[in-house]
Amino acid sequence: MRRLEIPRREMVEILARQNREWGCPEPTLANLDRLKDAGTCAVVTGQQVGLFSGPAYTLFKALTGVRLAQALSEQGLPCVPVFWLATEDHDLAEVQESATFDEAYELIPLRDGGDSPSARAPVGLVRHTAEVVAALDRLESVLPEGESRAQLLRDLRDCYEPGTTWGRSFAKFLTRLLGRWGVILLDPLDDAVHRLSARVYEEALVRAPELRTQVLDRSHDLIQHGYHAQVHTAEDSTLVFAIHNGDRVPLHQQNGKFLLDGNEEISPARLRSWLEEKPLDFSSNVLLRSLVQDTLLPTVAYVAGPSELAYLGQAQVLYQAFRRPQPVVFPRAAFTLVDAHTDRLMEKYHLCLDDVWQGEEHLSRKIAGVGFAQGWSERFDQSEKDLAQLLQRLHEDIEKLDPTLVDTLKHVQEKMTYQMERLRGKLTRAALGRSELLSRHTQTLLRSLLPHKDFQERRVGGVYFLGRAGYGLLERMLSHIQTRCSDHQTLTY
Repeated sequence: MRRLEIPRREMVEILARQNREWGCPEPTLANLDRLKDAGTCAVVTGQQVGLFSGPAYTLFKALTGVRLAQALSEQGLPCVPVFWLATEDHDLAEVQESATFDEAYELIPLRDGGDSPSARAPVGLVRHTAEVVAALDRLESVLPEGESRAQLLRDLRDCYEPGTTWGRSFAKFLTRLLGRWGVILLDPLDDAVHRLSARVYEEALVRAPELRTQVLDRSHDLIQHGYHAQVHTAEDSTLVFAIHNGDRVPLHQQNGKFLLDGNEEISPARLRSWLEEKPLDFSSNVLLRSLVQDTLLPTVAYVAGPSELAYLGQAQVLYQAFRRPQPVVFPRAAFTLVDAHTDRLMEKYHLCLDDVWQGEEHLSRKIAGVGFAQGWSERFDQSEKDLAQLLQRLHEDIEKLDPTLVDTLKHVQEKMTYQMERLRGKLTRAALGRSELLSRHTQTLLRSLLPHKDFQERRVGGVYFLGRAGYGLLERMLSHIQTRCSDHQTLTY
């Protein structure tokens, strides 16, 4: 099998055309010129084209790509950041809704059901409806007045219009947010891109049984070593999708025969002819997609989220099969963004983010301990330590006198610890019950920093924070991203 060479010149031409269509600024054009050079590499990341840029972590991923490209360039390896738009994905439900906070940090959904050409059409082809205007009006109503809101809404209303496709609106908006750092966007839902990708699809289909076996073996090996297989691979998978009656459906292979949409048989000759005539009708599953990406781009590193880190472990065998080095996988930055009001509450009750993440019971205890009957929580902690020391001394005595009673002591200790925790919980609830303000502050912190018991970055759209803090927040986040450490950070704005 010959090694697939990267079509650098052709890809730069495609990328220049696409990014100019989205109104890219001079820094992006300069990076496109740099990408023409054989010595320039790409730091790639990507995400589904969520409504209004989707959850906040989409911006974190893009900014991590920018920072890593900068760091590598500073160390002598010229790199440019590239963002892959996942427009071929057909799960509209995952991208048609975002969310913002209201003044009480309640999540407010923002939604556009979209006008899709078919039930499972690629989301890049779905068009916005009048719902998108209503969603923007709703976003405007919950953001405070000021230049930050005004600039955000100007850009959103210009990019998200009824009749515009999901892919185009997302690309135009990200261009306005990230173009200052020269981010190059790539929309794979492009005939020219697919003509260059067709060689990967063709080989994947020819070698389907071999590749399928390798992926299944790799998944089994990961499970045997205590990991999990993020992506389920069917026993008849070819790793390739095709457009059938407007829907994106998987191609299967059973007993050497290719099946379309589970039952319609299609000959290898017809499949090859179809691929040659309409390459845009074909796309990869999530495991093969990364390989397609890295046969089109000179990727040195890929910035991944937690789920991607898992499935890229499965995809490793595909790189080996296609004789391509797998890029370095770099975890994206993670932030919890804290406004001034929430920050004041955290300081007042001597809290850190981990206190919130430990849940309502722990957080209530901390707040009640500081906000009511000053010092009782510390005294309770000391009582528990004293009890533990007492029981330890008893353990030593009992072990000398009658070792058979050690298990009885252990059982007594467990019951006493349980009752102490019950008493602490009752005291906490009593303290909160006597102060409506403390209870309200507890709920405020939970809603703001752990909405619906989930990471803030996954539940709240990035536009909420930009509408409150302005686009300068992007620069602040970029300056906090570390290339030697990927710890979750708290950033006050």
